[in-house]
Parts: sequence; C-alpha cells; structure tokens
Amino acid sequence: MRKSLIVIHRWTALVVGIILLCTAASGASLVFEGAIDRALHPSQWHVMPAGAALSIDTIVARVAAKYPGGKIAAISPSSVPDRAWTLNAGGLTVFVSPYTGEITGTRTPLESQGMLSRRLHVFHVELFAGKIGREIVGVATAIALFLVLTGIILWWPDKLIRIQTAASWKRVNFDLHHAMGICAALILIVITGSGLVIHYDALTNAIRSLDATPQAPAPRQPAAPANTPLQSFDALAAAARAALPGADIMFISNGNEKNPATVAMRFPEDHTPGGRSRVFVDRYAGAVLGRLSTREAQLGTRIDNLKRSLHTGDVLGKPSEALWLLAALVMASQVITGFLMWWNARRTR
Repeated sequence: MRKSLIVIHRWTALVVGIILLCTAASGASLVFEGAIDRALHPSQWHVMPAGAALSIDTIVARVAAKYPGGKIAAISPSSVPDRAWTLNAGGLTVFVSPYTGEITGTRTPLESQGMLSRRLHVFHVELFAGKIGREIVGVATAIALFLVLTGIILWWPDKLIRIQTAASWKRVNFDLHHAMGICAALILIVITGSGLVIHYDALTNAIRSLDATPQAPAPRQPAAPANTPLQSFDALAAAARAALPGADIMFISNGNEKNPATVAMRFPEDHTPGGRSRVFVDRYAGAVLGRLSTREAQLGTRIDNLKRSLHTGDVLGKPSEALWLLAALVMASQVITGFLMWWNARRTR
C-alpha cells in the first residue's frame, strides 16, 4: 500500500509540477498584490496627510469638474492616511488626494488590466488561458491538496524532520522535501482547500447550505418620479454608517435604475480588503433598503466570508500574510526538490 501511494504521489506531482510551480510562485507574489502596484506607481497612490479629509461630495465635485464627460459612478475611500482615494469617472479610474482634492493620476480600463499586479492575478487564476486555464488551475488545486494529504501520510511512519546538513546534497534535498513539506502542510491545506471553494460554486453552495435560512437577495431600486435628484455620496455614506455603526466604508457605488446604491463596509475583525458587509440604499430617497452584516451572518455565510482571507493570508493580518507567503514558497520548492529526488532515483536505476 505504501509503495503504491509513493508511486501515485510521485507521478501525480511530476505531471502537474509545472502548473503547481507557476500557481504557487504567482500566489506568493500576490500576498503583496496591493503593495506591488503602490511601489511601482507611487505618484498615483502616495499623498501627504494634511489635517482632516475633505467631504466625499467635495472630492466628487472636483473630479467631476476635471472630467465633466465622465459620470462619477463609484468611490473607494482609503483607511490609510497617506494613500489616495480612487473614483470611477465614466470608466476612468481617478486617483485623488482626500486632503486637497488634487488628482494624482488616472488609469484607463486597458491600463488597469495591464498593471503588473493585475497580470500576476490573472496568471495565478487562469494562466493567461481564459476559461480553459481557469479549469486547469482548479484541477491543479485539487491535486495539490491531494499531494499535501498523501505527503503527510507518507511522512508519518518515519517522521523525518531533521536536515542532515553534513550529508550529500542529495540527502539534504531529500530532507528538505520532507521537513519543509510537513512544516507547511497545515497552511497548504487551508490555501488549497479555500482555493477549491473559491473556484467551485458547488462547494460554496454546500457551505452556504449550513445557514438556517437562505440569505435574502439584494433589494431592487424602487421607482421614482422623473427628474428626482440622486442622493449625494455623503448622504449615502451617512445612511450606511447609521445602518452599520463601527464599520469602515470601503466602496460606494451609486447604482442604476434597477439596482440601489451599494456601500461595501468592513468591521475591524474582517480582514478581507473590500469587506464583506453591505448596505443597500435607495439612490433617490436615501432610505436603507437592506443590509448584510458579517456580525449577524449565519454559520454558512460566516464560513464562506472567510474563504478569500483564508486563501490569501489576510485572515490574521500581517503575521498570517508572512506565514502564507512562506507556505506558498514551500509549495514551489516542493516541486523542485521532488523533481530532483525523482531524477536522482532515475539516474541510480
């Protein structure tokens, strides 16, 4: 049984090794997805804090004056004092200082898709191969989980964790494969397991089924008399803060004729970048039509809300991001050390 499992483990890893190496290496870099973009484009992202931020409507008005042909459809405030806010103006992403209203840069949709951090994300998810690539990554993720589990089973009888640095490089490579793999195993199970939930809707639906009652659908925008003015962004923000006190606003979209304004919010304990709480506001009357709070979520939704932060390492903030980075690098190194083990055994035979 053990010999058969070794053969299955070895050849499965060899078949998908290149894909695992690519996804693990790109996944490690995505721990710094936001930081990479900010480091490469500091003039757009970095602002000098200067007292209190302007009102949202003041910032919107200044951007609208600069780009009169672009409807301001959404705004993303930042909770970091020296980071620019972003607005969507007719599809154009506008970076603006919240303290002065100064525009620090813009990006077209094509430019946004061409950013290095975005390209890394697309490569990680679909290998630049569209739907087919996405399915390949999904299967590879399932195989990666299988390899971690079978690796634990194979490691267990001997429990090799010591690296004999004085031995030959082949022995050191052998020890590294076992020791690093078992040290990172638990985190790799979390990464691959959450990746499968993100990829396959059936798994998400199964988790959601743990809720006692189905989650209510997002409300629709009520009809309003012609020429009724829209609520200001500040009014939408005030309604959202009253509905979910203690949560920070991450994103405000003023909706459309069918959908109400949506305010994405994040409580301090939620480490998902965009937050998982939502407030839906009538874009004309300003009344709260519904809300989704992570603090009131049912069991299945609570688990589902964690899938992204569990996959990326955001779940516990910077400490877990560091551990997830190391685990992703270990996954990439397992491909290399495993290949060398197979090659050495092949040469011996």
